[in-house]
Amino acid sequence: MKLLRAVLVLALLCLAVSPGAAYMITEFCADGYAAGDGDEYFVLEGEGSLASWSVTDGEGTVSFPAGSGRTVVARSAELYYQIHQTYPDFEIIDSMPSVPEVILTKRFQLANSEDSLTLLQNGRAVQTVSWPADVDAGNGRIHRFADGVWDMRVFKIGQSDFAPQTFTAERVTLFVSPDCSHEVITDVIRDADESILLSMYEFTSVPLAEALAEAEHRGVAVTILMEGGPVGGISDSEKGVLNFLSRNGAEIFTIESEGNLPARYRYLHTKYLVADGEVTVVLSENFKDSGIPESGYGNRGWGAAVEDSGVAEYFAEVFADDLAGYDIYRWTETGDSLPQKTTAEQVVTIFKPLTVENVRVTPVISPDTSFLVGSALDSAKHSVDIQQAYISNYPDSENPWFAAAVRAAEAGAEVRIQLDGMYYNTDSEEDNDEIAASVNRRGLENLQAKILTDREGILKLHNKGFIIDGKTVLISSINWNYN
Repeated sequence: MKLLRAVLVLALLCLAVSPGAAYMITEFCADGYAAGDGDEYFVLEGEGSLASWSVTDGEGTVSFPAGSGRTVVARSAELYYQIHQTYPDFEIIDSMPSVPEVILTKRFQLANSEDSLTLLQNGRAVQTVSWPADVDAGNGRIHRFADGVWDMRVFKIGQSDFAPQTFTAERVTLFVSPDCSHEVITDVIRDADESILLSMYEFTSVPLAEALAEAEHRGVAVTILMEGGPVGGISDSEKGVLNFLSRNGAEIFTIESEGNLPARYRYLHTKYLVADGEVTVVLSENFKDSGIPESGYGNRGWGAAVEDSGVAEYFAEVFADDLAGYDIYRWTETGDSLPQKTTAEQVVTIFKPLTVENVRVTPVISPDTSFLVGSALDSAKHSVDIQQAYISNYPDSENPWFAAAVRAAEAGAEVRIQLDGMYYNTDSEEDNDEIAASVNRRGLENLQAKILTDREGILKLHNKGFIIDGKTVLISSINWNYN
């Protein structure tokens, strides 16, 4: 029934645009973050003069004194700039002399929960979009029109829109935690000569902090972007690590909500590092002793050090985009000191780093290109092996990636799922043990789910990856949840 509804919505949205229109409304935000929704805006895209075009919300009408091409119209240029860090082409109310005003007939202001926009040419309607009929309204929601469809993915103000790219990397060094992740990551840091960009959810590892401080001392520019509001808040240990790095020259920033202004993303859950614009490390683990242990005892996780300037440039662009948002704050040192190094019993490691050559690498950025995860699962022909810290269903539906894995099994692929067995992933009514039980109740011999517990040398399963058909590997920090 849900698929049928989607097809019907697609048909309705396509009918709402007249064929051959020279201009279209391609983007709008009716419910912004600025006071009085002063940052609300819409975007027209097309060619030729705007002289014959106008936009109405059913009450007021906006037309244009001049202009052509992509045109951004905001209610207030001043408030739009505060949120978007760029100026619109036109504004509706006079807030900045440098930004021209539209020609306004009656009151034009978009309602948050229910309203419409209609594009007119010489007074004739050529496109209409209304909410909530055509799009779901929401605070900070940006609605985009592409390929004849509104809102192919959920956008919030300030979020990026990176496209998929595939590279052929000269070399990739694969590693796993707890066995050899510390070795590979510290080697990359120690080999850096010019710059290190680090994007991380949590950072409490003293050995890794010391390695980055040593890099600063030999002239490497270290820039760090951290999640400013992790679950439970920033720990005293992390504050001590960030203070230590700041005192040793690192540039440190956090991404976080402030007052009534929400951050662009629910969490910065990234775990990657770019060194010298040449090497990119992507992994499932945070920079913590449990994630990147010296002792060989810690979380099970996967990682890769990719030697390719194209991949490094891609992630550096993501880093720069994240660092340019309205929700970025420079780290302010606190009174917390660098924590003591932890000690753990040395464990005999099993897996050593493995270097492979000429590898196809496709970065997956959430939420921009995380649809690639589902596409990869749908491509499975023979086998799917999944290691996941946890899988949770959506508020009103099954987790789509979990559903894709089940579909692969129903189509004949051998599907094995490993989930973490820590108490916080098994003590409620809808978590890993229930997911595993639901898998095994299906009665498919080629579909199995197991809870990983009490494995020697492994504290918990923190991985977020899979292997498809023995050829495609996902190394990721993306949890399988609604966020």
